Amino acid sequence: MTISDIEFEMKINDVDDSDIAAIIDVCKIKGFSAEGLDEELVKRGYDKIFTVNYDDADGYEEEDWGDFE
Repeated sequence: MTISDIEFEMKINDVDDSDIAAIIDVCKIKGFSAEGLDEELVKRGYDKIFTVNYDDADGYEEEDWGDFE
């Protein structure tokens, strides 16, 4: 993922431009990782964008799929 991709993802998720710039600056020092990006987002009050905890994600329960015989 490029810096442009990271910026785009944050913009479409309504992250403020000043926060985007600050997060990019931090990641240039610490290195870019999905976990690091999300850590910086959460510190600033945003939801995670780059990682997904499937245990916490709302999704379809197996019984919601119906019977496919």
